[in-house]
Amino acid sequence: MINEEKKNLGLGRGAALSAIALLSFGPVIVKQVGIAATAFVFWRLLFATVPLVIFFIVSGRRVARSDFRHAALGGIVFGLNLIIGVLALRRTSALHHMVIMSFQPLAVLLVGVRFFGERPRLSIYVFAISAFVGVGLTLTAADASGVATTSGNMLSVLAMMLFTLYFAISKQARTKLDSPTYQLLLLLVAAGTVLPFLIASEVGIPVPSGRDLWLIIAMAFIPGTGHFLTNFAHGHISLTLVGLLNLGFTVTAPLYTWWFLGERIGGTQAAGTGIVIGSLAMIVRRTTAAHKEELAG
Repeated sequence: MINEEKKNLGLGRGAALSAIALLSFGPVIVKQVGIAATAFVFWRLLFATVPLVIFFIVSGRRVARSDFRHAALGGIVFGLNLIIGVLALRRTSALHHMVIMSFQPLAVLLVGVRFFGERPRLSIYVFAISAFVGVGLTLTAADASGVATTSGNMLSVLAMMLFTLYFAISKQARTKLDSPTYQLLLLLVAAGTVLPFLIASEVGIPVPSGRDLWLIIAMAFIPGTGHFLTNFAHGHISLTLVGLLNLGFTVTAPLYTWWFLGERIGGTQAAGTGIVIGSLAMIVRRTTAAHKEELAG
């Protein structure tokens, strides 16, 4: 299905910001799950397809073979990213993993400039640096408990690179597919990518029940909607802006763990959070001003 959506900066920006708010529930949910990590990833992907399948049935929409071709690479990379991320967290501290993953927006910015011809204004770079400073304060003040290994850190680097590649692929795919079609096929391909890892690591396929089942459903529908909104945003705003707004995850996730799980937030961490939020607000403001000037010109 060819994507014929008209670009809308406000809609895309709102979707990206809403995505961060939803994706940040992920750590809160993951911390409470007892089922094996690969099984958790597999089932959350399958459950996330349910509302999309219902939508396609009710609306009478069809998926063409060419749609699978456009979505396949994104699904494979997304599935591999989820698996590598789980492996990384088992071999390094959560703090080290978050520090490494926080460089993903910078990598996205470089990809946007190099491959998509995006040219952010100087002020965007200035506030991006300010946001990275805030991220640094937030992460260095966080709990560094856990064993960190070289292999784990390298896996985190690989996860960061895969997530950047996933963003770039999704940006390109959204020029060919609308967001519901891309999201459905992405999830199905990702589940197929994760399945061999699940079979290799478990005796059979664990079926979730009780509390784990509800947590998986929550993961599929809350952060899962965040992924949908991110891919929707790719069709309306620049890759650079989506990537930089993604820095908000680094500060929003700790706020949620404090709110729901009672994890303490220190003064330095709070200061870093404020810097990131303020910097991202200025980035959004500057991109809005630039867009209005382009329309006026």
